[in-house]
Amino acid sequence: MAIRDRIVRLLRALIGDSRKMAGIIYKYRRLLASITRVELAKRHAGSVLGMVWVILQPALLLSVYLFIYMVVFKMRFEGFSSFDYVLYVFCGLVPYLGFMEALTTGGLSVKQNIHLVKNVMLPIELIPVRAVLVGMASQFVSIGLVLVLLLGDRALSWHVLWLPVVIALQVMWLSGLTWILASLTVALPDVTYFVNLFVFMLMFLSPIGIKPEMVPDKWRWVIYLNPIYYLTEMYRDSMLHGRWPAPSVLTVYVVMCLGTFALGSAFFERFKGVLADFE
Repeated sequence: MAIRDRIVRLLRALIGDSRKMAGIIYKYRRLLASITRVELAKRHAGSVLGMVWVILQPALLLSVYLFIYMVVFKMRFEGFSSFDYVLYVFCGLVPYLGFMEALTTGGLSVKQNIHLVKNVMLPIELIPVRAVLVGMASQFVSIGLVLVLLLGDRALSWHVLWLPVVIALQVMWLSGLTWILASLTVALPDVTYFVNLFVFMLMFLSPIGIKPEMVPDKWRWVIYLNPIYYLTEMYRDSMLHGRWPAPSVLTVYVVMCLGTFALGSAFFERFKGVLADFE
């Protein structure tokens, strides 16, 4: 009974912290949109092309990765045309790039804006969320590019209509991760180096240019333990395959995103009280 009561109290605390964080985001949604636009403009300020890089950068990255998979590794799938393989890679690579950019920029977001801890006009909780949205800006553009390519090759399935839900869950997942990482980085700056290495390693362990069944049976568990697998499968089912995801993939993805959002909310809420000590 005591263990069950503790679990119930823990779940209630997680739900309460999640609702509080979601309430803050909703309350300051216009402010969040505004500071995100400012941060995007600041990122490209001084460059000749300016905001054009928001479109040009993902297009160039997609081209580079495509060259690696198709020309260097000479990857081909049976029954897939070259263009089908291009779409397969893009549908997996686009969400991964959003994940990579959001975590690498979000980890330092609180440390770089520690002076805002006591700012009553801009809650510090929004800073990691802003980093996630800025990091995913290229992903949003890339999704548009992929949808244009898909329209040129085939008719889009109505399953693409639940793509916004997949994206919203990804934002929740990355926000939860970033709240945790940004808090830890304030006290332990070396965390960002480990995160960058881990994110880079995940690229080679993720089924971006391969199918999971191409991995030997004894190593396939590595794929199924990789969160990027579930992320890419959700995007591919929505945009490329035009079908509902497998129940196992859908369940893991939803639990992963909502659970991480709850844990990140609780972690940041408790760590926020000592942030002023690092100011």
